[in-house]
Amino acid sequence: MVVLEEKSFLLTISYDGTDFFGWYCPENRCLRTILEQALYPFFGPLTLDIASRTDRGVHALDQKILLKNSQPVHLTDELVVQINQHLPVDLIIQNIENCSNDFHPSLMAKTKEYRYYFHTVDLPPIFFPHSLKILSFDINIIQKGASYFIGTHDFKLFEDRSSKERVDKTCTIYSLDCVSFSSGVYYLKIVGNRFLYHMCRKIAGTLLYLGYGKISINQLEKGIGNMSSKDTGPTLPPSGLVLQKVTYDRIDSFSL
Repeated sequence: MVVLEEKSFLLTISYDGTDFFGWYCPENRCLRTILEQALYPFFGPLTLDIASRTDRGVHALDQKILLKNSQPVHLTDELVVQINQHLPVDLIIQNIENCSNDFHPSLMAKTKEYRYYFHTVDLPPIFFPHSLKILSFDINIIQKGASYFIGTHDFKLFEDRSSKERVDKTCTIYSLDCVSFSSGVYYLKIVGNRFLYHMCRKIAGTLLYLGYGKISINQLEKGIGNMSSKDTGPTLPPSGLVLQKVTYDRIDSFSL
């Protein structure tokens, strides 16, 4: 009996999350099931793992997927083209590369960057279909408030109460900025080592309420770990959130 050696591949994918029920929801349309169906004819039996589980309705520009299989596969640009022909229009594989068998797409991630898009002016929907329309706000107070989230904190207050995924609620935020990239159009850029369920959307809602004057900077000055639910804003809708990119230490993570 021939025992085939396990192989590992790293996929970079992009998707419009509007019609996906997140990474895995077997009774509904989900990313994992659709990817498995498209990849099986080329890779045979396989397992998939994801770098950053996005909620239902959240999008990704540069999501990472670990694929493990035992069937020999020759990676070519044409292979990616052929697989994409088996995928729906709202999901695409950008790249496939070899990686080491001990690689983990989430635990070995160096940074994960999310962006939440919103606007205060009327926009052509074809160009900004996922941006959230909001009221005018004070960007300066948002920038000041963002600084209180930077660093390592217990973010349990910013996690959805229904989540049972993590016991450790400690996360590190490396940077958090409100960026104006067009007149009346903005995005909140948040970079960290990991994120809890709904955490990015809750932080965005809190900073938006700060910009509206519905909560004060004094409430953030208590410290993230000392705040109560009265000190936070709402969890914003998933439609404005995009996983922008996931980064790794390539020397440790990839085989050349």
